[in-house]
Amino acid sequence: MNKPKSKGAPRPRLGESVIVRAPFFAKPTVALVIAMYGDDTDDIGVQAFPLGRDSLQIPAIPFFDSEPDAGVRSAAWPA
Repeated sequence: MNKPKSKGAPRPRLGESVIVRAPFFAKPTVALVIAMYGDDTDDIGVQAFPLGRDSLQIPAIPFFDSEPDAGVRSAAWPA
């Protein structure tokens, strides 16, 4: 299983595209980073754009270096 980014590793910038997996989406979808938090967390806030639905804000979702395995239900990774 991939681990969230470690401290000191590059994090996405505001407005950058990421891919998001969450329980309320049928499959991973594109999102834009809309919030960054302190260095003590790997969570980011995103605005997701699932096909066939209105966009949705997710206030905190863990960011990973690459796509995590399927067992991770909520995750964001670089697009």
